[in-house]
Amino acid sequence: MFFPRLRNQAKWAFVFLILVFGGGFIFLGVGSGGLDLGQLLQDAFGNKGPSTGSVSKAQEDVREHPRDPAAYRRLAEVLEKKGRLDEAIGALTQYTTLRPRDVARLQHLGELELGQADRYVREAQLASLAQQEASAGSTFGAPATGKFGQSLGQDPIASAVSTKFNAQFQEASTKYQTAATQAVGTYQKIVKLRPDDQAAVFSLAQAADTLNQAAVAVSAYKRLLKFDLDAGTKAQIQERIRTLNQSLPPGG
Repeated sequence: MFFPRLRNQAKWAFVFLILVFGGGFIFLGVGSGGLDLGQLLQDAFGNKGPSTGSVSKAQEDVREHPRDPAAYRRLAEVLEKKGRLDEAIGALTQYTTLRPRDVARLQHLGELELGQADRYVREAQLASLAQQEASAGSTFGAPATGKFGQSLGQDPIASAVSTKFNAQFQEASTKYQTAATQAVGTYQKIVKLRPDDQAAVFSLAQAADTLNQAAVAVSAYKRLLKFDLDAGTKAQIQERIRTLNQSLPPGG
């Protein structure tokens, strides 16, 4: 089994990625036997208990103390417990700007950003499927190539619905790209703070790989090869690097 020590050190990154992307870790053995997913979920997210605290009070504290990191952290915690995750990400980002060396909070910010990216992926997928169904519905009319079909023109209802879902798809895709870039950026900050931490480098590589940031993933995997890894693990990482390099533009 590969990376048993890394799995224990980097549960905060693995849990979300395993849930969302399933077998994405198989090539490094992370998805092999012995992985207690239920325990990982409990360790990484825990039971935060019922929602407590007032959002308005936390927001007031931030307005009164705009340079107080603790105020932003409290606001982020309250917003997260209320399920207002996008706002929680904003507050936690402000906190990490004021406390840029707080690795634990950066790790949690990365988790939230990965969750946000996944949500936008699912929104884009649903919009794409809905658009396809709307377009398929118009095929039951007269063929557009026939004289009768040409005289009728395109179904205006189907066209309007398809346009609506296309706009939703484009919006979700743009939001995904932004969230993915922010998530990878957060993991890069962690590696910069802990350059000799295998778990941090591995988590950056996997996050970037999963979020289609191939150039960043390749760089992180190459960095990972400098650690004391067994031959089998190194071979699998090198194979993954070769695969990712094929997706990069020449000179990328």
